Amino acid sequence: MKQGLKIAFGILLAVIVMAFTPIYDIYIKDRIDSVDVVVVKAGNEIEATEPITADKLQVESRRKQDLVEGTILASDINQVIGYDAGQLLVGNAIISKNMVDYDKLVPNEKDGEAIRPIVSDMIFAMPGSVRRKDTIDIYLVSNSLIGQYAKEDSAASSSSSDKKKEAVASGATLKNPLLTDVKVVYAKDSSNKEVVTDTETKSKEENERLNATGNISDLEVILNQEDFDKLMSAVIENKNKLYITYN
Repeated sequence: MKQGLKIAFGILLAVIVMAFTPIYDIYIKDRIDSVDVVVVKAGNEIEATEPITADKLQVESRRKQDLVEGTILASDINQVIGYDAGQLLVGNAIISKNMVDYDKLVPNEKDGEAIRPIVSDMIFAMPGSVRRKDTIDIYLVSNSLIGQYAKEDSAASSSSSDKKKEAVASGATLKNPLLTDVKVVYAKDSSNKEVVTDTETKSKEENERLNATGNISDLEVILNQEDFDKLMSAVIENKNKLYITYN
């Protein structure tokens, strides 16, 4: 190649690079380093427990380095619409999965809901496999049945005692439940630690709920004031105990 052509080619290449650099920085770089995500529209807020509606959302491109774990991508926008917000969502905020109350674990104050305790002294029997996020039904075991169980249990072996307890409880379940579809926020042991599945000791053949990190003592559930008053009246005033099952 002649010297003149080499110089001309070098100059042309330099011009192309200089022209391409701002185009890359302005148009191409952002597209390569960004992704379309779901955000709250500017000027809007979604309160905790408020349903997330499409009119308060929009899709924007955001840099990948600004994304948080569980960010909702534009293609997954239907995974949040219709669910309640788990916290206050402000304008321009990127929405992630941990901001959405998929499991209905946030009490709705407008409906009088709060997290209420069910302590061990109130419970006659419940499955040891109850876990956080479960939905439970609550039945009553009458004071007379409790007395019958206690009298028979005093002379029984531990194995027959368990059978008698199951029989008394099963008799109680023939009646209508006191409360249904109650959401469990926490299942705790006597030291106030959450009881979860012990994955380290679970074998492949075992149900994941069979091994736990402790024995359940207390539950924390979501109840409105009316249902909580009904529960406390049944336990304190009428001296009933609670038999709990989960769905």
